[in-house]
Amino acid sequence: MNKENSAPELSIVFPCLNEEASLARCLSAARRTCQQAGVSFELVVADNGSTDNSIEIARAEGARVVPVKQKGYGSALHHGILAAQGTYVAFCDADGSYPVEFFTEMWKQIKCDQVDLLLANRLIAPMEKDAMPFLNRYAGTPVLSALIRWLFSFPVYDCNSGMRIMRRDKYEALGLKHTGMAYASEMLCASAIKGLSYKECPMSHFSKDSRGGRPPHLNRWRDGWAHLCVIIKMFWESKKEGKK
Repeated sequence: MNKENSAPELSIVFPCLNEEASLARCLSAARRTCQQAGVSFELVVADNGSTDNSIEIARAEGARVVPVKQKGYGSALHHGILAAQGTYVAFCDADGSYPVEFFTEMWKQIKCDQVDLLLANRLIAPMEKDAMPFLNRYAGTPVLSALIRWLFSFPVYDCNSGMRIMRRDKYEALGLKHTGMAYASEMLCASAIKGLSYKECPMSHFSKDSRGGRPPHLNRWRDGWAHLCVIIKMFWESKKEGKK
């Protein structure tokens, strides 16, 4: 937090598991862009058991480290967001693929449009070659997004985008439980069920990750199936609740 004894306007949360190759650049970019925009902010690193130098790097860059014992992308983000103190909480991966500098533009837009949740869409943004696998870009993400639109009447077009900002006071009521990658779809389905206002904006650009060739945490088939199961399950549960 850059103002002593005052709650920040914006919290930026990074889930982290051994991201020493890219974390410093993400945190530095986030701090610089917030300072340039004149927004009060805090940087939060939700560490999921890193064994490299990620924790030391986070602290050196002025971030607050939140240890998260339960493994998984969703678990890390969930506890990082719960620990956030800002009026708005923004989050994205710490692998260097997302344009962290774009967060202040998203912060301005969510305030201007007065929506609860704003997502940065990768699919309609300039994208570096090989930044997203072909099947993910042209099959998996569009199909899952279309399913959410159809079942929940929620205007989602990039359900797997990890770059989002939302009102912090709306988060806990979503009751999110998924610990893995399907947390991303669970958040959107829960937002639809709870009646949160939602909008997407084009991401400024999307890049290849900068972790030096280390395999991604994402497993295409396992995580894609998990997304599908979460979407279908939440739809049927919402229908059952509606009939009571």
